[in-house]
Amino acid sequence: MAYLLNIHAFVVIGIAGFHFRRSLAETNSSTRPWKRIPLYRDLTIAWIERPPYLTSPSNESFDNEAAGLFRDALLKYLVSECEDDGKYKYFYKLRTRRAQSEFEMIELLRQDKVHMAGPIFKQHGDKQYNEFLFFKLLDYPGTEYITTAEEETRGITVVLNSVLKSWPLLAFTLVLTAIAGIIIWLLDSNWNNEEFPRSFFRGSWDGFWWSFISMTTVGYGDKAPKSILARIFSVVWIQLSLIIMAVFTANVTSALTALSLHLEPTSLNDVDVAVLSNGTEYQHALEENARPKVYDSIDVAIEALKSKQVNGMLLDRYAASYYQRDGTLESFITVKKLDLQRDVGTLFHNSRESLAECLANKYRSDIWRSVQSVTDLYKLTQQRPETSFNLFDESSVFVRESMYISLGVLAALLVIGTSWELLIRLKGKGKQNVVIHVEEATNKEMYIERDTIRAELEVMRRLLRTTQEQFDKLESKVFSMRLK
Repeated sequence: MAYLLNIHAFVVIGIAGFHFRRSLAETNSSTRPWKRIPLYRDLTIAWIERPPYLTSPSNESFDNEAAGLFRDALLKYLVSECEDDGKYKYFYKLRTRRAQSEFEMIELLRQDKVHMAGPIFKQHGDKQYNEFLFFKLLDYPGTEYITTAEEETRGITVVLNSVLKSWPLLAFTLVLTAIAGIIIWLLDSNWNNEEFPRSFFRGSWDGFWWSFISMTTVGYGDKAPKSILARIFSVVWIQLSLIIMAVFTANVTSALTALSLHLEPTSLNDVDVAVLSNGTEYQHALEENARPKVYDSIDVAIEALKSKQVNGMLLDRYAASYYQRDGTLESFITVKKLDLQRDVGTLFHNSRESLAECLANKYRSDIWRSVQSVTDLYKLTQQRPETSFNLFDESSVFVRESMYISLGVLAALLVIGTSWELLIRLKGKGKQNVVIHVEEATNKEMYIERDTIRAELEVMRRLLRTTQEQFDKLESKVFSMRLK
């Protein structure tokens, strides 16, 4: 009985003591906060430079640490809001470690050298980063394909390429032209051997000439088939030629039309593109069957684009807007937006699981609103050429240079032709003078010879007259003698 009373007294005293401590705690809680055990922990963050997500510290930075969207959205909650987990009050000592690529940051996490890494571009459903805790900040905005604004050179290249790429059509057309030339020679040489000689080489060559000019200009009229079969074939060939030339002309016209309307390229197949060494645009370039060339910084990539080492550049849309605002992309145009499904966020080491859960469970909506307010400032302006490209635009440098060169060639030909004409005339005048002198000398000789002949004729005439007189005397003597 005494034992039971002692137990009862102990329980009553214990309950009373518990209520007393609870009342005391409630009374003291109104005058001072509940003191939790303070703990000091390191928080090392690996980062890569990807404006506007994270950028190198500027000269105006007060702590000489990375700046950007991630810092603005997360720093407040990392150092103040998520310090207390209910049992311990953590004081994080922030350190940063710059990496060169996303893959390097992952290796640092795996080696337990850092506790956070960002920015991370995670593909939907990708299990590559499942060993760490991923906290999403925003959706990937897409990739912009950026190229140079040298429209004139590009336009001329497009036209030339469209012609060169049509070489099978040109070759096929020439083969058909040769066949048509031989056929027209076979059909018309018996009836029209003046225009299509019976010789195979001469006749087939004349036939090729006829078929070619009939295809391009419907004939000059210098050669015309005369037989019925040849004329029937001519009608068929001319109709077929109209179709062939229409197809070739349409091919070049479509290239010019696409250029003048600034149609976006349908693909980046076999196109050399510059990408930054972060992995995301590189993967995107491979998905588009392009040939990516990796550069360490935007400045080096831009120099490569200006020097024609690459055809274009792939940039995150927010990054393109960031560089557009500071004038870096002023001389370039944005051609095409490529969609890519990615989540942009940061990875937490498992040792900082409580910190990741705090951000996800308590402040996710606040962080998203903060991110949205920042990304709203990055609106990319689509940079296009001021006017549509026109191969024969009067303001075009190509047209002006072509006109000047043509006028120069024409002037040179006129000078050469005029000089040649004057030279010919001078030579002709010299020859004419020589001819005149020769004619004068000849005439003088003729005059002398004529006078000589006249003198000789006069002598002969006198001689004949004397002879005649002598003959008459003899005749009279003979007549007198007969009378006797």
